Amino acid sequence: MTPGYIKHKVRPQDSLSSLASRIGMPEEELKEFHNRNCGKMDKLWFTNLKGVEFILIPTLYISKEEQEIRKEKMLPSIEYFSGFHASKYFVSEIFEEPNKENLNFNYSVNLNIQNSKNDFIVETSLEDFTKNKAIPDDKISSLSLACMKNLYPISYKISQKGKLESCFNHQNLIEQFENKRSELEDFFIGDISKSYIDFFAEKLSDENYFFRQMKSDLLHQTLFPNFEWFHKHSDWMEEFFIYSNSFPLQFNCKAEQNFDDSDFVETKIFGTLSENCSLRELMKGIRMDDEEIEENIDAEIEILYFTHKVTRRLHEVKSSVSIWHQNELFQKHRLHLTQN
Repeated sequence: MTPGYIKHKVRPQDSLSSLASRIGMPEEELKEFHNRNCGKMDKLWFTNLKGVEFILIPTLYISKEEQEIRKEKMLPSIEYFSGFHASKYFVSEIFEEPNKENLNFNYSVNLNIQNSKNDFIVETSLEDFTKNKAIPDDKISSLSLACMKNLYPISYKISQKGKLESCFNHQNLIEQFENKRSELEDFFIGDISKSYIDFFAEKLSDENYFFRQMKSDLLHQTLFPNFEWFHKHSDWMEEFFIYSNSFPLQFNCKAEQNFDDSDFVETKIFGTLSENCSLRELMKGIRMDDEEIEENIDAEIEILYFTHKVTRRLHEVKSSVSIWHQNELFQKHRLHLTQN
């Protein structure tokens, strides 16, 4: 293999500036390149090359500006595009709490992206759900899964930036559930089951409540990112839901990328909680008067995206939410999503 440079014999009229100009390279970059590769040869200290016999010149120079442009083209665009999502992902979720057995959920999520005029509509459905490697067999879990199954596929409108924007044709979900309700009631009998089905139907009828519940889980927050995240170069503020049935909190976020893999770009989003919130507020899902507020929680969120350099399709995601109270871990929620 060629070493990626030529060994140029310095002539009297040569200067670092003239050689760099000849190949369209900044002087400082040429000096850095030579010094990085010269081994036992003389290093460059001055621009006049006095006393320097040879200088190493790259055979294929790409400026830092061009490198950044090429990297930018490997990233998902600033707006959502239909090729970003695969049609199916396999998901693993783990909940960790001190002194409790971990809860491990596994399932697959199916996506059908449709372009309707200027909008993108996604149909979603979950299947093959297991809890700790077994199909849940307790009554409430089985009923909950059956209720959700009767809604699939659930359709959402995707914003230009890639996040879930609203339910699409929510009235169809209500009608679909009502049409299958009698089958549920025939199979799940008893007062507890009836109360649950009534409660589910009531919450389903409230479009704002239903959409908020769906978009606030870690799966949907991870699977439908704001595409601006992939192009951030400075810190920013972002809202995340970090606890079930609670309210969103502000996080101070930053992004960094790694292009070393031959096929995928790794984009890491990291955020730390930037507003005050007590554990009691978080768990109750409501803000309290100042005099009632206890010691505040600490929280971090991390999302690691792997997108293909050529197709820019989402291949894999690893995300986690960690919550601490009084310097002790209260809960850690991890999610791993992959095509394979």
